[in-house]
Amino acid sequence: MMQYEPLPSFERSLKKLPEDDRDKAKEAIFTLMDFFETGKKPHGLGLKKLGKNLWEIRVDIRNRVAFILENDLVKWGFVGDHNQIRQFIKTFK
Repeated sequence: MMQYEPLPSFERSLKKLPEDDRDKAKEAIFTLMDFFETGKKPHGLGLKKLGKNLWEIRVDIRNRVAFILENDLVKWGFVGDHNQIRQFIKTFK
C-alpha cells in the first residue's frame, strides 16, 4: 500500500494557486493515487519520468505536479507550470 507525504514546497506552491487550479491539482493527485491502488492508468494523466525518482503528472494544459517516488512512498514535491517544475528539478538534483 502506498503512503503519501506532502513536502513543504508542495504545500506552499499549492496555496499560491487560484482555487480552481488547486481543485484541478487535487483531482489529478487523487487520479494518480487511484492508479497506484488499481493499476489502471487513466487516459490523460500524463505520467512522465523526469529523473531517477522524480515524476510528474499533468493537472491541465499549463500546470503539473512533481513528485518523488521511493518504493511505497510518494512525496508530493511541487505544483506549478512547466518553468516552475524545471526550477524545482534543479533544486532536487
